[in-house]
Amino acid sequence: GTSWDSADSIVQTGFDNRMCQRGMYGAGVYFASAGCKSHQYTYAEHFHSCCGCDRERTLIIARVALGDAALATETRYHERRPPVRSNSSGTHDSIVVHPGLITGHHSQNQVHQEYMIFDREQAYPSYVVQYALKKRLCIKDMFANLAKV
Repeated sequence: GTSWDSADSIVQTGFDNRMCQRGMYGAGVYFASAGCKSHQYTYAEHFHSCCGCDRERTLIIARVALGDAALATETRYHERRPPVRSNSSGTHDSIVVHPGLITGHHSQNQVHQEYMIFDREQAYPSYVVQYALKKRLCIKDMFANLAKV
């Protein structure tokens, strides 16, 4: 999720990890397979929360090439590159975080599956979706209905 202005910029120039704030797993571009996770980033006033207010929201549905992904087992707050491969030279192409226990996580538990890339050529925006929640509509139900479209 993002703002409309950021989505417009991403459509014009692509995803750019240099513009990203440092996250729990490094300074990459973050993606999620669950719409409810992306929804948390769709409105600046309610950043990181799943509010149900009726403000207009923007999501980007993207194609992402993960390549040789590293599986995260701990946080990587200050990293700017993907992890180094253990059995060969170079670094992994991306990071995948599965739900479950994560060392260093503020709640010790990762709730949603997330993906991080560090190279802008690994993703492109396929669709930009704008939506607003109706009052009293459950966020979970809204994303279930979106998946049917």
